[in-house]
Amino acid sequence: MAKKKSKAGRARPAGKSKKPAARGAAGKKPARKAATVRAVKTGPGPGPGEIGRALVEMFNRGQWTEIEDRFWSPGIVSCEGEGVAMEWVGRNAVRQKGEQWYAENQVHGASAEGPYVGASGFAVRFRMDVENRANGQRTLMEEVGVYEVKNGKIVREEFMYGTVTPVTTRT
Repeated sequence: MAKKKSKAGRARPAGKSKKPAARGAAGKKPARKAATVRAVKTGPGPGPGEIGRALVEMFNRGQWTEIEDRFWSPGIVSCEGEGVAMEWVGRNAVRQKGEQWYAENQVHGASAEGPYVGASGFAVRFRMDVENRANGQRTLMEEVGVYEVKNGKIVREEFMYGTVTPVTTRT
C-alpha cells in the first residue's frame, strides 16, 4: 500500500483521512442512518393497473378518443421519443398533436399489449400498420408508451420508439 506523508512527517496509508472519525458522546462512531423506505401512492381514483388494463382494452377496440376523455389529466404531458424529442402540455395541445398525426397517417391496423404495471404507472407495447398519406409509404411501427398516474388520471405519457419495418404491398 502506498504511503503519504502527513504534515507532521509521519507516513500514513493512502486513502486514509487525517482526521479521526467523528465520535458520539460515548466515544462511539454514530450509527449509520437507516435506509428510507416508503409506500408509493398515486392518490384517490383508479390506480395504474386498472387504468392500464382499461386503456389496452379500449385501444384494441379502437376507442382512442374515449381513452383521452376518460383518463387524461387536464394538464397531461405527452412526450415523443427519439427523433422528435418534444413534449406537448395540456389536453388541447396533446389532442392537436394526435389530430395532426392522424391527418398525416392512415392506420390500417393497431394493437396494444400489456399493461406492464408499476407502482406509479404502467407501460404498454403498441404495434401499428400505418400509411403515410403524403408518399403512400406503409410501415409497421412498434413503440412502448410509458404512463404516469396520479389521482386516477394519466398525467404523463412518453412514447419510446422501437422498430419500423417497411411494408411491401402487391399491385
